[in-house]
Amino acid sequence: MPELPSATAAPAPATEPSDATVAMLRRFPVKSMLGERLPELVIDERGTAGDRLWAVTYGDGKLGSGKNSRRFRRTEGLLHFSASYTANATAASSGATATSGAARGDGTGRPHVVTPDGSDLRDDAHLAELLGADVRLAREDAVSHFDECGVTLIGTASLHALGRILGDTEEADARRFRKNILLNTVEPWIEEDWVGREVAVGDEVRLRVTKRMKRCVMTTMSQRDLPEDRRVLKTLTADRGMCIGVGADVLTPGTVRLGDTVRPV
Repeated sequence: MPELPSATAAPAPATEPSDATVAMLRRFPVKSMLGERLPELVIDERGTAGDRLWAVTYGDGKLGSGKNSRRFRRTEGLLHFSASYTANATAASSGATATSGAARGDGTGRPHVVTPDGSDLRDDAHLAELLGADVRLAREDAVSHFDECGVTLIGTASLHALGRILGDTEEADARRFRKNILLNTVEPWIEEDWVGREVAVGDEVRLRVTKRMKRCVMTTMSQRDLPEDRRVLKTLTADRGMCIGVGADVLTPGTVRLGDTVRPV
């Protein structure tokens, strides 16, 4: 389903007190655009299947992003676009035209993109017109679109803790941090204790948590229904070494589902 405004996470099922459970799952078909919330995620050898598999790509090969670097070019407004494979799957099931890969939602077909005014993106020429640049939507080739890790996780207790540090009455909004797996957790920052350890996710998936994830200016930018907030990155830099959430590599592929138990093994 398309990315939605902040919503209540799935309630944690009865487990051991120390267990984390999967509360929300997100996939971002196009790098630096909004993505889709799903009831399950397929995890393959690359990472979250179809995640960041496409990118706004310039003629010189740089990728559209919220920041400038050797690989990326800051491109204003990308967080006001949204991308989904499941929208194409819905269209296909209703008899509309969609590529077979997009219909399966497996990332092999071009994703459906909704523009900032709510209309459907027609083609690359339309994208170039909207962004005022020579760009196209391109699929990943030999160079990964991931900044670092193929699967990312963050805990609800960490979001509550960050909200308190910010002086807010509510938790920090998970949408700012663009993680694949939101975990129901009790202890703030517990996911960071898993760095260097193997983690079991449900009955199928095994991950190795490799690092705390450094965040960038994109955490501060406005999105649909989410205002700009420059405090976020300043606070993470001052209090958390610019990090929130963790990244992981895939040891055993499989499917992650809402409510799955997550624990180090």
